[in-house]
Amino acid sequence: MRKYILFIPLLFVLFACTQEKGKIDRYTIYDKVIDHSKPLAMGDDRDVYVFCDSINWTGLKPFIGSAIEQQINIVYPEKYFNLIMADIKDAQKLSKYKNLLYIGHLDSDLPVSTFVQKSLSKDFIKRVQNSGGDLFAAENANCCDQIALFLLGKDAKTLQKVGALQAENIFALLLKRFTQRQGYYAYQGKVIDPSFFDKYPFSLKIPDTYRLYSNDSAGRFLSFIYRARMENREVPDKYISIYYEPMPENKVDLAWLISKRQEIGQKYFEGDEFDPELVRKEPFKFKKRDGYRLLGAWKNMKYAIGGGFQSYGFWDEKTKTAYIVDSSVFFPAGDKLPVLLELYVISNSLEIK
Repeated sequence: MRKYILFIPLLFVLFACTQEKGKIDRYTIYDKVIDHSKPLAMGDDRDVYVFCDSINWTGLKPFIGSAIEQQINIVYPEKYFNLIMADIKDAQKLSKYKNLLYIGHLDSDLPVSTFVQKSLSKDFIKRVQNSGGDLFAAENANCCDQIALFLLGKDAKTLQKVGALQAENIFALLLKRFTQRQGYYAYQGKVIDPSFFDKYPFSLKIPDTYRLYSNDSAGRFLSFIYRARMENREVPDKYISIYYEPMPENKVDLAWLISKRQEIGQKYFEGDEFDPELVRKEPFKFKKRDGYRLLGAWKNMKYAIGGGFQSYGFWDEKTKTAYIVDSSVFFPAGDKLPVLLELYVISNSLEIK
């Protein structure tokens, strides 16, 4: 059972310092997310400050507002982002915050539109004049960890159309940045020595704060856990697991993924289960491979606990192997969504040999 499982000791190689010349013991792919030459960004990763003249926001709120504040049901509904309407008078004070969105149009002398016109380059203004409207993103412009988005239309009517078209792109850019931040946080320290994966048909970049949870070679299942040294409800338990099996032809579908994930919960997590009717089920690309995703709540009736999980199932054509990449979280004290995004980033380091 998750709550009281004993750690399985890892081989010494997992903890050995990698001091050999030229050997990299960190996963540096996310290092450039942060520009350390800039001042420290302020605010919560999920707070988005929106500057928009009220007359324009009335028509844009149903599109952009709902896109930014869309939510997903895990154990309970969680928002990806918190939208905060901001006064342009506070633009200077808020310019050091992490997520900013400015909205305006060229045919206006209202405060926010005027600010946006002055903030953007002449080339971008000209592009908007020619196209009718556009979305521009600037990263780390004012501080080390920031995304600033500018939505500009030629006039009020065009701005409404462009806003409706670009709403999901605005969300996608914010989510991409949020996910990159989770990767940056996750990989500040060393990773488990790559040699640990020599005997497996895949490799992962697992932070060395994780420990081995289960290693069933015969069952083709490998799992890692992060848990605070001292039991603390304010710190989540995090799990990353890989299951694989030979499959000459692609038979991976939602039914297969649901069935195998239920088996994994029963066999390796002491009776964890989920309700297939309540979890999110959808086609999903993982590492450019077509597959499926499950996302929702797990529960363990024996111990009266639960949490959130996500599973990705896909078939690798070159090796004729089916995979399930699974992550789950036990965190009664807080939201599961940011943790699952962090675990997705770590899981996405999977490389099939």
